[in-house]
Amino acid sequence: MGELAVNNWTVFDGPGSNAKLVARAQGLHINAGDWHLSYSLVFENGSRYPGSTLQVMGTGNEKGTEWAVVGGTGELGMATGVIHKRLHEHNGDGNVFELTITGFYFLQKDQSQPKAQKLESWGGSGGSPKDITEPPKRLQSISISSATVIDSIAFSYTDEAGKEQSAGPWGGAGGTLRTIQLGADEFVKEVSGTYGTFKGATVITSLKFVTNVRTWGPWGEKFGTNFGGPVKSGHGVAGFYVNADKYVDKIGLYIHPV
Repeated sequence: MGELAVNNWTVFDGPGSNAKLVARAQGLHINAGDWHLSYSLVFENGSRYPGSTLQVMGTGNEKGTEWAVVGGTGELGMATGVIHKRLHEHNGDGNVFELTITGFYFLQKDQSQPKAQKLESWGGSGGSPKDITEPPKRLQSISISSATVIDSIAFSYTDEAGKEQSAGPWGGAGGTLRTIQLGADEFVKEVSGTYGTFKGATVITSLKFVTNVRTWGPWGEKFGTNFGGPVKSGHGVAGFYVNADKYVDKIGLYIHPV
């Protein structure tokens, strides 16, 4: 009459040994002339859509095919689309497939969801205001150029809709560039530094960043007035806004629950 099997396949964000587990494909497949699959793609904590699911159906074979996305839950509510499957390699543990998901889902604007908070800034009164246009949710990287003082800042982040955004560089072209690339579970829990007079203007003279994993800086030279420290408990830095021209005159933070 055929065969029935259950599956709990792991889905990673890449083929390498350092790839991150992002989801599990949990369901069943039935062989009745060809394999028919019906399963839930359940996204793991630490992925972009933790706890959300895609409901998937279709036929399967070892050469490659398409599966239909017929629904979703959580942040992926009412999803529809197609998953393209391609054989990546065959090894001793079985087949490894590459999945490309193309789809649409209903963006839920739940007012109860936590939002980013914009904190008071530190520094001088000079420079032009620079700010982001999309509310931030998670900081991904920070790039600081500095010598005696902080010359410029740039950063990348994920916004509330899950899209990757970038900002800057804000400030001048001088200084040595240093970049912080945050890990998947890493967040900035403390920002501190100093601001003081440099070439007749009050600017940010040094910056230090502390994550839940490591410490970066201080960069620049520590002179002037101290500022900053740990952010609110249970929150991480999600982005920045500044006043800047030739140097970074003033800096402020966005924070978001982690």
